[in-house]
Order: sequence, then C-alpha cells, then structure tokens
Amino acid sequence: MQQPHYNKDLDVRQMGPEDLPRARLVAGRAFMEHAEDWYGEDEMTLAGFDRQGTLVCALAYQLESLWWGAAQIPAGAIGAVATDPKHRRRGHAGGLIVRAVHILRERGCCISPLWPFSFRWYGKFGWASLAPKLELKVWPDLVRQATASVGTVRRATADDATAVHRLYTEGAQWRNGQSVRSEAFWQKEEMLRELWVLEGDGGGVDCSALVIIGAMERAEGKRITVRELHGASFAAQLKFVRSLADMDKVVVLRLELPPDSLLLRAFPERFDAIVEYDLALRVLDVAQALAHLKPPENLRATIAFEVADWVVNADEPLAVTAQVEGGQVQVAEKADKDALRCDINTFTQLFAGGLTVAQARAMGRLAGGNPAVGAACAALLHGRVPYRSDVEMG
Repeated sequence: MQQPHYNKDLDVRQMGPEDLPRARLVAGRAFMEHAEDWYGEDEMTLAGFDRQGTLVCALAYQLESLWWGAAQIPAGAIGAVATDPKHRRRGHAGGLIVRAVHILRERGCCISPLWPFSFRWYGKFGWASLAPKLELKVWPDLVRQATASVGTVRRATADDATAVHRLYTEGAQWRNGQSVRSEAFWQKEEMLRELWVLEGDGGGVDCSALVIIGAMERAEGKRITVRELHGASFAAQLKFVRSLADMDKVVVLRLELPPDSLLLRAFPERFDAIVEYDLALRVLDVAQALAHLKPPENLRATIAFEVADWVVNADEPLAVTAQVEGGQVQVAEKADKDALRCDINTFTQLFAGGLTVAQARAMGRLAGGNPAVGAACAALLHGRVPYRSDVEMG
C-alpha cells in the first residue's frame, strides 16, 4: 500500500466553542453552501491547525454501533470533512484523517463509514468502496399491475415507534453496515416528519418507510421518494409500495434501496434503475472487528491474518489469529502459519462481504493461506453486501 502525501505536523485537537465560527466558515468556503449549523457544540468534532495556529480543516464524527449480521460492532462515522480552499494541496485533510483514525481507535471504534467526495483519495487512507445503493424509478401504473392488494398507509405517530423499531431491526440484521438504532430514534421529530406506516389487516404495523412527497418540477402531480423501507417480508414491502402508488395524483415513485432488493424484480421491466457506490467503509481495528463477530455455533476454525495498514502500523503488517468456536471469536495478536496476507482495503472488503477469499486471490489482492483457511474465512464472514442509509452521518 502506497502512503499518500499528508501533513504530519498538523496540530489536530478537539474543536472548542471558540473555534466554531472559523470551522463553519471553512466548511462554507469548501462546499460553497450555507454551513452555519455545521459542527454543533454538542457534536464530536476535530479541527486541524497549521504552524501559524490557523484553523485550516475540520471534521465531525459520531460514535455509534453498526449491525454486522447478528453482531453489533462499535463504529465511528466521519462526516463534514472540509479544508479551506486557500490552504488546499498541503496535506491538511490527510493529516486530519490520519489523526481521526487513531482517535476513533482509542475510543473503541472498529469500523468507520463515510460518504466520500473521492473514493480514490479516501482509498489511500484505507477506506474501500463496497456499499452500493439502488435507485429505482417506477411509474404508478406499473406498480398497480403488481399482484399485491392495497392497504392503508398513513403518517406514523410516536405510538408506532415500538413496531417500527422491530421492523427496522429485523431488516438491518440481514445486512452489514446498518446503524443500530434505539426505539427513541423513531420518536424524534425529524423522523416522524417523514415516517409512514402500513397498517396490518389484523391491527398493528406491517411495514414502514421514510417517505418524502413533493410536487413534480415541470409537470402536474406528485413525486414520492422512499428513502428507507422497513419490513420483515417482501410481501409487506410490495403492499406498502403498491399502496403509495394508489395515492391521489402520484406520477413517479423513486425508491432508494439495497442493491439486492427483490423490488427490482417485482415490476415489468420498464423502469429506470441506477446502482451507485455512495458509501465507503474502513476497518479501524482488525482484531476487535473480528472479535465482535457472531459466527454460526457449529463453526470451528483457526484463521490467521497479516494486514498491511500504514496508518495504524507503518512498520510491519498487523498480525492476528482468530479462534472461532461456539459462536464466539477469540483473537490473539499474532499470526500463525498459513496466514492470509492483504492490505487494509482488501481486508475491509473481505470483512464486509464486498469480496470473497477466492475473488481477492484471483485479483492478486490476497496471498497466503490454504484452501481450508480460505473456506473457514468465507464461513466466518459469510458475504453479506453492506448497505447503509444516508439518514445518519457517514
């Protein structure tokens, strides 16, 4: 892995209230937009200062956990990375990112999601682009041809929070990268403004989603955007979408979904579909990320890794051995024989399901190991394709 250019002398520290005006000015200049509400005093923020003591770059981070199958893995989401245009191309942002990796590790974070302005740039610091999002644009007359019946959809209330939390959690545990949310999350005012539910035939809630209803820009009618779709069954999701299509004056339905969503197969093949790689992920702590996994009870294996990560340890590869037994993973910071060798980008893709061992080996991105170790690694990581909504920082 080639080390990128960055400012090793950048003074990085927690942003204080006195730094907020300058940081917001930097963000406004960097993104050419209003940034007066960025970097709030109650948020976790870092600022980078040059040798003259000038604040030249800033970022915000958020401590949370992500669902990784049945496991919850501590994560640190990074957002609002900004450098003053007058001070660009001096390695300031790189210095800030390198320091952020160490700070998040010190705070117990194992994974970091972010929405990158450049996959190439963040890739130099260990992030991998492996979390695609499906945008499906369909027309209501096509949806109405679906076999699903029409149900009752309505805006959610705070009383629906328990049911929505259950629906979201059931869906989130099927894929890597979804945030672990509390029931109180669904009672927030900003969530209730967009949250809709499908009433069950026997009472309760069968499906929920974050829905935005707006007017068409150059035509009459309404456009509905579904940013998330929570439902334990495909039938419930299809019925929800079918019910939205039946609303008055709906012209277009736009669904933002995981790329493997069955809704892609639900309608006649007359729609617009786009798959975008919006999210990047990085494993911050190889040993702890492995230790948090919840493998199948019957899996017994010993898997060693040697991972090159110049940000965390530039001198030599990180060496870990995972002992898997009884649904738990015990990790020792050493590498036994037949270790799988790769860089942190490749390890992140293996860990998150973006690559299999066989694929990484065929691409020349993985060496070492043997067939038994490769099979055990695949069984441990079980290949879920990650997905994360843009509702939260990342």
